[in-house]
Amino acid sequence: MEVRIVKSKRIMLLGLAGLITLLSLAGCVPLEEATQLLTEIFAVGEGPVDLEVESSNGRVTVRGVAGQSTVAVTATLRSRGETMAEAMLRVAQIDVEMTQEGNRIVLRYDSSAHSLDVRRFSGVDFDVTVPILTDVAADTSNGRIEISDLSGILFLETSNGRIEVTDTLAELHAHTSNGRIRIENVEGILDLDTSNSQIEMENIDGVVDAETSNGRITFSGMLIADVDHRMVTSNGEISLAIRSDASLIIDASTSNGSIVSSLPLIGDTDGNEWSAVLNPPATGTLTLQTSNGQITMHGIF
Repeated sequence: MEVRIVKSKRIMLLGLAGLITLLSLAGCVPLEEATQLLTEIFAVGEGPVDLEVESSNGRVTVRGVAGQSTVAVTATLRSRGETMAEAMLRVAQIDVEMTQEGNRIVLRYDSSAHSLDVRRFSGVDFDVTVPILTDVAADTSNGRIEISDLSGILFLETSNGRIEVTDTLAELHAHTSNGRIRIENVEGILDLDTSNSQIEMENIDGVVDAETSNGRITFSGMLIADVDHRMVTSNGEISLAIRSDASLIIDASTSNGSIVSSLPLIGDTDGNEWSAVLNPPATGTLTLQTSNGQITMHGIF
């Protein structure tokens, strides 16, 4: 009995110590947030605009506007502190670069150039409207990237944030980690890569190379003939809805899953490794590969 009492007291003391530690840590979490808005408008000439955006702990939003001949920028600087005065002091130390050289616009918040005290609690959001013909290179972290209504070459990269592209004609390279990729109403070349999340492609007309881990892949639309396409995941399903008149060699494989199709395929469609043709003769290949997930395919008109 005495041993049990000692153990019980020890557990209580450890529990109280942990609670005190948690409360102390909670008291150190900055609760106040201060913001500052910076705006800029750049006049640009005819031809494609080249927009480069770099940030950290912030989102990037770029939207094309028909007939617009400027690049309009709103930068939202944010920082936190235990008091509003502390938060405002940190915001005042954030440095944002917004420059122009011809049709090349650079927007940059370089967190590594700031003190540890500032970059730990701060971030910058960029909200930009541009002419429709615009190439975009956007790089951020802990923030999402949203692109819409553009025609251009897009290089989009973030971590711990999602990427969304809609209503766009593009050569698109989108890479993130721990974030969803959603592409809707897009025509062009899609190079998509994420981890621990899903890839969603809806109403697509183009070429696709999409890969994730621990997430599902969904696709609807038209896959261009005579070129190769690829959709690969692990621990996730692949759901495919393609135009019935597409002409493709389909190589599909899964482990610990099944393959189901209502497409008029010709070839080997047994087991969990298929090699078949949709509307022969076909030269382009669609590779579908997953583990611990089902592959489903059906046609749309």
